[in-house]
Amino acid sequence: MQQFFNIFLLVFLSATFSLAQTYSIEGKISGSAHYPISGVNIYLENTASGTTSAENGYYKISDLPGAEYTLIFSFVGYAEQKQTFSLNQDTTLNVTLSQAILDGPIVTTIATQAQGRETAITYSSIQKKELDKQYSTQDIPELLSELPSTTFYSDGGNGVGYNYISIRGFGQRRISVLVNGIPQNDPEDHNNYWHNYSDLTSNIQTIQVQRGAGNAFYGPPAIGGSINIKTDHFSPDFKIDASFGMGSFNTRKSYFALNSGLLADKYILYGRFSKIESDGYRDRSWVDFTTFFLGAARYDDNSNLRIHFYGGPIKDGLSYNGLPKIFNKDSKKRKYNWSYFGLDESEKTVTYFGERRKDEVENFNQPHLEVLHEWQLSKRFTLNNNFFYVKGYGYFDYDGSWGSESYFRLTPEFGYSVDSIPGDALIRAFVDNDQIGWLPQLTVKTEKGTMLFGAELRHHRSLHWGRLQKGSGLPDEVVGNGARRYYQYNGGKDVISLYYHQNYEWYEDITLQADLQYAWKRYHIFDEKFLGNDFSVPYNFINPRIGINYNLSPQTNTYFSLYSTTREPRLKNLYDAAEASTPESWGPVVPKFSLNSDSTINFDKPLVKPEILTGMEFGFGYNSQKLSGALNFYYMDFRDEIIKSGQIDRFGQPVTGNAERTVHYGIELSGGYTPLPQISISGNLSYSKNELKKYSQFKSENEEIILDGNPIAGFPDLLANARVSYNWQEVFVSLSAKYVGESYTDNLKDSKNKLDAYSVINFDANYNFKQIGFKYITLQARINNLLDKKYLAFGEGNAFFPAAGINYFTTLKISL
Repeated sequence: MQQFFNIFLLVFLSATFSLAQTYSIEGKISGSAHYPISGVNIYLENTASGTTSAENGYYKISDLPGAEYTLIFSFVGYAEQKQTFSLNQDTTLNVTLSQAILDGPIVTTIATQAQGRETAITYSSIQKKELDKQYSTQDIPELLSELPSTTFYSDGGNGVGYNYISIRGFGQRRISVLVNGIPQNDPEDHNNYWHNYSDLTSNIQTIQVQRGAGNAFYGPPAIGGSINIKTDHFSPDFKIDASFGMGSFNTRKSYFALNSGLLADKYILYGRFSKIESDGYRDRSWVDFTTFFLGAARYDDNSNLRIHFYGGPIKDGLSYNGLPKIFNKDSKKRKYNWSYFGLDESEKTVTYFGERRKDEVENFNQPHLEVLHEWQLSKRFTLNNNFFYVKGYGYFDYDGSWGSESYFRLTPEFGYSVDSIPGDALIRAFVDNDQIGWLPQLTVKTEKGTMLFGAELRHHRSLHWGRLQKGSGLPDEVVGNGARRYYQYNGGKDVISLYYHQNYEWYEDITLQADLQYAWKRYHIFDEKFLGNDFSVPYNFINPRIGINYNLSPQTNTYFSLYSTTREPRLKNLYDAAEASTPESWGPVVPKFSLNSDSTINFDKPLVKPEILTGMEFGFGYNSQKLSGALNFYYMDFRDEIIKSGQIDRFGQPVTGNAERTVHYGIELSGGYTPLPQISISGNLSYSKNELKKYSQFKSENEEIILDGNPIAGFPDLLANARVSYNWQEVFVSLSAKYVGESYTDNLKDSKNKLDAYSVINFDANYNFKQIGFKYITLQARINNLLDKKYLAFGEGNAFFPAAGINYFTTLKISL
């Protein structure tokens, strides 16, 4: 860490040149009807200085040296405005903002967005200007990993491909992800596959991350938090953007975007195409992603319509299994990509392993279609209707040499007589998903606040099957395209949800919040080949929330909220139909339901229970021109939390089960300081405790292990981040440091299965070239793991995932 502080000191001292005279700029921001606008984002272009307007529309930025500046004013629902001026004395600059018909739907995601100094929610936001300075090829989990209580890791180690995010220790299956208010989590699996819309960050306007049970009323219930993504507004100006980049591990990226500008005074067309390729850090962890984002918009006097179509085909080499912990310090071994391995009792000697084959690959495509419509019925009423359709289809091929004749149903019972499964056996697992949904919402503005009435209607169906794609010596009819499938079933999920949300201004500085959601959900498995299991499992949930926000002064506020959230298990928690052929001697895979007196399955009584969370948040915020900070405490009490057991399935995913009672509580501190216009310092610190209050595991049929009081697997107690940036005129330079405390990878508190604490430093730099015939040309560079630390970013049981050593990526961005 000493090297980090030396670099920080050098950057700081180089920036603090003598300022013989400084000035201030202040003013008032109003709308076209001369009413003040509060909460407007105001910042000096190409600097770290900025502020937001107060409730009376007033703003002020002080301690500026004499120079020419461009001041940018932006606020949702209004056209962005730039004012360029020379500052050689204290100056007053009043600004009138015009409502922007080109702003797109501005209410479509309000039900999921927290409002500063109004909503009793713990949250952090990242704006486009910050993303533009740091983003190259990283997926969203890595970009968000500097926020409080947030970590990430990637299968391949270099942040490209399969990436995973955790908030307050909860994995992304427990995090609700929304793009323009549209749910992104898989309805059956609850997971979110970021690489299915790789390079979406190029189109993002803002990301808001809410920690704890967030403000999302649709999609999967948010337990760890919610990630609300809003894509960029279409510009009324004609524009062409392109970028080209390359870096470590033969990583390459190309990007091209075209914006039509305003056509016939009401239409805008947009298109973006990207290509990301990489050999990956680990062996055979390559990726080949081709993505697109197409958009069309129409703007009328009282309504607007946007249509988005995005996604793209992906191809990648599988790398979903971790490695023995003892490999971490070996530069060669930590890059291994094994399908499986075994260790002796000391966990210091590998007893067997299987190398990942070249033909273990994934091919998948999941395009998203969004139709977002807003209709302003009157000054008080606005109706939003969001429609979406998601089509996901593809396969992954993985090693099948470990299987048996009975697993593949190649026994005499099924008309086959096979002596053994060959070493080159390859399984193809195929999935075909269709999801359609409608999200209506009515917004009612009152003298004392805002009310929302909304609903979610969602219909999902899927086809799953598996077959042997390769296998020397096996009968022709069971191998290859069109061959017999050894498992096949259809899955489904239906959702109907109604919600009510209100913010009520009780007194001038006190806002009350009340939320209520009713959700009906139903899982369905049908048309299962061979076994014929057919069942539906309905769930009915009521999720309430109350909160209060008190603005103590124009700079400070405090808030408190209480909430209860109930969340259904994954479909796989009820029945893993793809593994139903597992031999009984390996541990049978059967539907997890109670049995009737005649030993038949009672599908009305699932054994895996929904998890019930009761929680509270208490926070304090401070925001001034130079200094901002937030401090909050949370307490989360679970009944039947679905936790990791410390074991993994054949795809490297954790095996889970209910814990009768668990508790999570912690404190989060974050802040930012701008001592000079060109320098910004920010950071955060999170400390938490995550305990099993009542839980036991069975080591064998007759041996129960009581784990009450143990820490829950996968939850680090201590996290910290710091960033120092220098941003002046055309130059941006930034250093960031991250610390992640130790955590256990199983619930037994086994010292051998512990993820050690680590720290890592990254570096970002940009330089803008102007006045050479383009709107701008930017040269961008990023260096990850600047000190070349060998660390493990994640673990499940005795399988650990290494992060890449020092690596870089450079990008040239051009705008015409």
